[in-house]
Amino acid sequence: MLRTDVPRAHRPDSLSVRERNVIALVATDAVAVAGALAVAHTFRFGAGGDELFALDISYVVFSIILAVAWLLALAASGAYLTWPKRLEGPSYGAPIRATVKLVATLAVASLALQLDLSRAYLAFAIPLGLLALLVVRLVCRAWIYGHRTRGRYIRRALVVGTPERVSELAHAFAERAAPVAVDVVATTGIENAKGSHLRSLVAEHRVDIVVLTEEREGANVRQLLWDIEGVGAVVWLSTDVPELAAPRAAYHPIERLPIIEVEPADRSISRRRAKRAFDIVLSAIALVILLPVILFVALLIKLDSPGPVFFRQSRIGRDGETFGIVKLRTMRVNAEAELAGLLDRNEGAGPLFKMKDDPRVTRVGGFLRRTSIDELPQLWNVLKGDMSLVGPRPPLPSEVAEYDDPSHRRLIVKPGMTGLWQVSGRSDLTWEQGVRLDLFYVENWSVPGDIRILIQTVGVVLRPNGAY
Repeated sequence: MLRTDVPRAHRPDSLSVRERNVIALVATDAVAVAGALAVAHTFRFGAGGDELFALDISYVVFSIILAVAWLLALAASGAYLTWPKRLEGPSYGAPIRATVKLVATLAVASLALQLDLSRAYLAFAIPLGLLALLVVRLVCRAWIYGHRTRGRYIRRALVVGTPERVSELAHAFAERAAPVAVDVVATTGIENAKGSHLRSLVAEHRVDIVVLTEEREGANVRQLLWDIEGVGAVVWLSTDVPELAAPRAAYHPIERLPIIEVEPADRSISRRRAKRAFDIVLSAIALVILLPVILFVALLIKLDSPGPVFFRQSRIGRDGETFGIVKLRTMRVNAEAELAGLLDRNEGAGPLFKMKDDPRVTRVGGFLRRTSIDELPQLWNVLKGDMSLVGPRPPLPSEVAEYDDPSHRRLIVKPGMTGLWQVSGRSDLTWEQGVRLDLFYVENWSVPGDIRILIQTVGVVLRPNGAY
């Protein structure tokens, strides 16, 4: 007897929101790259310039070829494959990877074909094009953020699992920095996640994502995928290893078995050297550029309250080594001696002392803390090698003395001027939330990830919520 309840494959009549978003991003990237190359062409050759080079084609044609190659490199780097799957918007890492690939290809082609390319043109076009692509992603993320604050572009989730795991995951979604990207609209037990009941839940609650929180055999997961195939939702598989993320994980289908390789958390020597080189270059440039700001603020501190301009304090760095952190002073000179009398007003959790209206903070100090200007001298700590631009928050010795075993893993990397903790809520987060973010960074750091955090830090500083 023929079955009549076989679900039909989901074949929408029009482009999905995801597909429209990808098309819009490709088009915007094309405009950004074309604009950057046009500016570079005008800068190098003039408005009417059309200088020929080795292959008997004009630089206008070469620019068109370069733009197409750049877009192909973006596609090969996952710029358009991963965006619909990301909650926060398009990745900053993909344009950087694509640009590196493009430059490498140009270098090889130039040597192999003996092309005499204009170095001035490329030196202007490549950085300008990369900057344009990064700005596109910054604008996209701001656009998504703005819509989510108005309740739009929020993905609706059905969570499948035990009550404990469902509650844990719902809490994790709610803890994400506002605005919320995923809203848990329905839950069900693992025994009910099958057939028509599952499809009716997805349809009734207009679910975009089915989150499976329990370990199941491959055949059961495959059946779940088939069960919801006709309703257009996607499936997320939640792992019990919360620190596992893409920078450390690689997928290997071996003999049709899904194998995930996980790198050690301390990464390779080459990656650590790349991170150190990145720190040295950026901190040196930033110190030169920001030195006038530091000197001006130093004068304001002197005029505002008696005492030294800089505040030095012992902190714990990588592998438990003690170093002296440098900040611009934001409190009265005897602030540490007054701390004991304020402990009963501590608003922080764990070993961290936090107080929104700390009476020890000076008038200028309050402004410096809200804008994070007080931390600019830490660029010297980064240049010396005590700290990194991005990393876990540098702890006090008294805080480390109260660490539990998992918290000690924060000390296997250098502390940073900024980090996941700082860009995800700053002082508004609880101690446990901050430690969880620091541990996630420790387990999954990468140089492209550091660049993303630095870009996010600019936005956090401009919107100084949770800074005190």
